[in-house]
Amino acid sequence: MNYSFMSHPWIILFDIDGTMLTVDRGFNRAMLRELLDEHDIHYPQLEQDSFSGRTDHDIFTSFFVNHGYDKALYQTFKSAYLRELEQRLNYDLVYRHSYVDEAINFFSRRDFVRGLLTGNYPKAAVIKLKAGRIGYDFSIGAFGEHDKDRNNLPFIAIEQVREQMGIDPDPSRFVIIGDTPRDIQCAKHAGMKCVSVTTGKYSREDLAEHNPELILDDLSEPEIWFSELISS
Repeated sequence: MNYSFMSHPWIILFDIDGTMLTVDRGFNRAMLRELLDEHDIHYPQLEQDSFSGRTDHDIFTSFFVNHGYDKALYQTFKSAYLRELEQRLNYDLVYRHSYVDEAINFFSRRDFVRGLLTGNYPKAAVIKLKAGRIGYDFSIGAFGEHDKDRNNLPFIAIEQVREQMGIDPDPSRFVIIGDTPRDIQCAKHAGMKCVSVTTGKYSREDLAEHNPELILDDLSEPEIWFSELISS
């Protein structure tokens, strides 16, 4: 099937956690608790917090609610987290979701520009993808370091496309692929399309409440669901 374009390709933005891979929750929470205790950061809510769809900037800032949101302490903690994540995270602690290669390879065609839109810090994204053995290049990257509010990340992607391609980006030709309601909300906020997958913690029913363009159980057969997406 031909998805040719005149001057504006389809921009496909993949989320990471819950979409392409899932890091063992026990590992992540235990490491964060250890780091909080090492830095004498009082945050008893950690084990109850939901991280789904939130940016690292948002999550980590919340840890300092009892410390006057100390910026220097935030930077120290962030550096320690990235250092420990790089040293400790490995393939055995990552569940790599099915059909990731099929989807990424499909969107490697000349009709598309492939990117990331994720709440992760850039370095954390690299570490997780490496641990999950997802070794692909992504031309666009909107990360949780760039803005605390996930709803602002699509606009970062738009500006990157403008700068890199020298075109006036059309948000309706951007597709965010993610697993949480926050992915849907940020796509709608920017006038983009959203493909939701149930590979995270949210069910079809949960995701349907937010009206994404498509809901998938996995990323298999991208040629079929992408055709459905652009014809809807």
